[in-house]
Amino acid sequence: MILETNDLIIRPSEWDDLGDFCRWEQLPEVTEFFSIRDGQTMEDVVRKFVADEEDPKAQQFTILLKEEGYQASEEGDDEALQYERTRKIGRIVLADIEDGWKGEIWRIYIGDKTLRGKGYGKQAMEAMMGYCFDALGLERLYLDHYTGNPAAELYLSLGFKYEGVLRKNCRKNGILYDVHLMSMLREEYEALFEE
Repeated sequence: MILETNDLIIRPSEWDDLGDFCRWEQLPEVTEFFSIRDGQTMEDVVRKFVADEEDPKAQQFTILLKEEGYQASEEGDDEALQYERTRKIGRIVLADIEDGWKGEIWRIYIGDKTLRGKGYGKQAMEAMMGYCFDALGLERLYLDHYTGNPAAELYLSLGFKYEGVLRKNCRKNGILYDVHLMSMLREEYEALFEE
């Protein structure tokens, strides 16, 4: 499944993406609000990728930015859906997928902090919400975030609602953190995004 927005291509993650994931997930500006431990290695990234590839309840996606001169491959070129003039800028991980019921946006980020605040995260979230509700047929989509995560404002603006605080629910570097649980139901999504 390949998703496209005005500025982005979102496609299933591939082995060649893991080096970028590892590099991004060693940056404090990426890991600050995730349970990614300091000193994560390439082996850790590979292990997570392989586990998700084998887990029918998980999916990983890579966010690509369309650059000047972008042009999609010709229709029908299914074998080699290659996109000219794009670059990798982020990652999305879905978890706890129960077809026709629920799923979690377990991780979503734009790896390059100079590209934040430009609406790419919002486009990626909207595309992933559409995929989850329309393609997967979910009734409930949820996520959680650490206290102070600036992405909380984005989630609220998209219509996610707070359900509560999961106290000491995430461990990072041996410390337990509270996380704020948010969700959106199908009827809320349809009221906001479907005409």
